[in-house]
Amino acid sequence: MNNFWAIFILIGIIFLIVLIVIYICIRKFLKTLKKPEKQEKIISFKCLDGYIVKSKGELIIDNYLFFLGLKHIYEKRVKINGQTIKCDWYLPEAQIYFEYWGYYGKAYIKRKKEKIKLYKKGKLKLLSIENNMFKDICTNLNNKLNKFIKLNKKSTMKNYCPSCGTYLDERFQNNLNLI
Repeated sequence: MNNFWAIFILIGIIFLIVLIVIYICIRKFLKTLKKPEKQEKIISFKCLDGYIVKSKGELIIDNYLFFLGLKHIYEKRVKINGQTIKCDWYLPEAQIYFEYWGYYGKAYIKRKKEKIKLYKKGKLKLLSIENNMFKDICTNLNNKLNKFIKLNKKSTMKNYCPSCGTYLDERFQNNLNLI
């Protein structure tokens, strides 16, 4: 019986040594692996009309305004009741101030409410775009814009991608009814 326990303890010690060696080898191997490189955060996007915007949402909107042929000014400073603010876009021919509310947070929501109040005080035409409108941004933008101006029917065709600024070819024509 003493031999049994001696063999049992010896096997246990060998098993522990093997586990420790495997653990050390795995740690050394993991240290040799390179950490994945951090991707550079993109903080600006160039639109088709040359404007540099701060978000993908702004990129889509600006490209769509460009596609519609609407003259627009990005981040125009406007003075309302003695207070200067920046609107996201200004459409000078229709005198429309355009805001894309793409962020959240207490400070941002507070600033949003202040800006909307200023636009009302100044009796300025404000077109607001929210993130949830990107589900069908072309239709939603057209509906909002049509409240102020009449859009050319040709320019509102749905065979245009405002994200990349290209026309969709005939491969996508059969799917247009789904949009």
